[in-house]
Amino acid sequence: MIRILTDPKHADAARREGRDVWSAPAAAEALAILGVPATVHDGLPMIDDGRRLPLLVVDEPDPDTAAALLDHADSGGAFVVCGHDPSWTGLTATPAPAEALVHVDAQLTSDGEPLRLRAFGGWALTVPGGDVVGASWEHDRSPAIVRVARGRGTVAVVGPDLWHTLVRITQGHRVDGDGVAPADGSAPVDDGLLKCDDGIALSWTEDRTTVDGVPADETYEHVHPPTRSLPFFAAAQADQWREILLHLLLDLTGDDVLPLVAPWPDGAPAAAHVSHDSDANDDPSARAALDCFAAAGIAVTWCFLYPGGYSQEIYDEVVAAGHEPALHYNAMLDTPDCTWGLDRLREQLAWATHQVRGAPIVTNKNHFTRWEGWDEFFLWCEDLGLRVDQSHGPSVQGAIGFPFGTCHPHRPLTSAAHGNRPVDVLDLPLQTQDLWLTCTLEVRDAFVAEALRRHGLVHLLFHGQHLQHHVEVRTALAETVHRLRAAGVAFHTSAALADWSERRRQLRLRTTTTDDGAVTVTVEGGRDVDGVALLVPAHLRPYGDGDRHQRVVRYGRTFTQVVLDGRSVRLVPA
Repeated sequence: MIRILTDPKHADAARREGRDVWSAPAAAEALAILGVPATVHDGLPMIDDGRRLPLLVVDEPDPDTAAALLDHADSGGAFVVCGHDPSWTGLTATPAPAEALVHVDAQLTSDGEPLRLRAFGGWALTVPGGDVVGASWEHDRSPAIVRVARGRGTVAVVGPDLWHTLVRITQGHRVDGDGVAPADGSAPVDDGLLKCDDGIALSWTEDRTTVDGVPADETYEHVHPPTRSLPFFAAAQADQWREILLHLLLDLTGDDVLPLVAPWPDGAPAAAHVSHDSDANDDPSARAALDCFAAAGIAVTWCFLYPGGYSQEIYDEVVAAGHEPALHYNAMLDTPDCTWGLDRLREQLAWATHQVRGAPIVTNKNHFTRWEGWDEFFLWCEDLGLRVDQSHGPSVQGAIGFPFGTCHPHRPLTSAAHGNRPVDVLDLPLQTQDLWLTCTLEVRDAFVAEALRRHGLVHLLFHGQHLQHHVEVRTALAETVHRLRAAGVAFHTSAALADWSERRRQLRLRTTTTDDGAVTVTVEGGRDVDGVALLVPAHLRPYGDGDRHQRVVRYGRTFTQVVLDGRSVRLVPA
């Protein structure tokens, strides 16, 4: 287990003053997404217990704790410092800009290529000669990530405020008005409608690219279908930041074993999801969608739009076909029942539940990706028992891809007013709507490839009327399903993804090593281990033939992946 060291007293004091402190919950969420077993500790845990896995220090320690940590490194231990002023480690640190770019060396990336990532806050570092610099700030080339030898151990310092960066990118800024659209015409978000992509924290000019890999510097026409490929958010930057943290932890693990829980059932390299929005609410388009999904052999999450509705026969057919019934919350009309608010959401959820004869509805996607405020809507979902929200994605062509920096379902965090706590709702990001009609197949291929590299989720949204009237949309759906399956990717409904995420997060891994080099990993927690796979160092393999295993590349590293046949697996040198 990775032990996360926090200081909740100082964090709570800051929150009472209205300052956000996301360090502990954001660190726990990052490791949960990566499948890294972790425990959170108020202050210093036992560090002389023989375990040499690195510690993750996310809040500035008090002097006694700092001294104990430095002694731990002197005696051969290791820790990662991130999210606060690291001067206590002996490095010279000065505040970095509130928003800046960081150049990350290839040695810390999963793709083996340098990265240019956006960071929100942090510290520029000054280090003595001989230390390993893994990243630098673009504005002044000062070190941003360093590894410092100390005694017989190592201290790694991440200058960028990773926790603030992850929350800001994945949840964006508060939406109280139109966003500022890029001048190239590719993303007209300044349309008088408040939506998720009005709050994008990534840069329209610096964080998007074109299919040929160069920054956008032309003028584009926003038409359907597009006449050419438009700039898009090609990089899942938040996921890349998390992977950098993973590489630091694995590098500092040394000869010890840090098993990971593989991200998807049965060790699949990635996952896929299709949602359907019932905007037209007419039976012919619904039947066209039912036929397309049946031909593709996929169960989708079908989001029902209020007001109006299909015939009862269609609702029954959707549920009978194995599709997940969901809500498509409508706050886009001037009528009192289609405005923004908790009461309207509650009423529309009750309506949708009635339409499907009381079948449980646990997923929502906002019509037009409508959004206001920051964390309020997630809290409404939590209050109403909605387990998943799918609203965070593009409403315009120039925002396609990863406008919120991630292809991993995650739990959003609240503001300081609500304790900076994780909300019991899964934020399931969206990459595009209606393939061919909103983006070229070149752009599709690029964002699908990135989701596969990040071992994330490809989420495609379709509308029945476009499946009905455009053979190109139907063809793009069928072709994309075929390609993903050929890559070993399975399709899941939103509810199934929520179930898997909950099961995976409940697992705890305990590792014991014997003198002969054998390692036993025991899985604790969770109701079962059905479909659970572990990623362990490539020099190990299961003893005997009871567990399915293979060599795989995940996060740019070679692992032995073991699909569990029970709660314990004994590993021996390969």
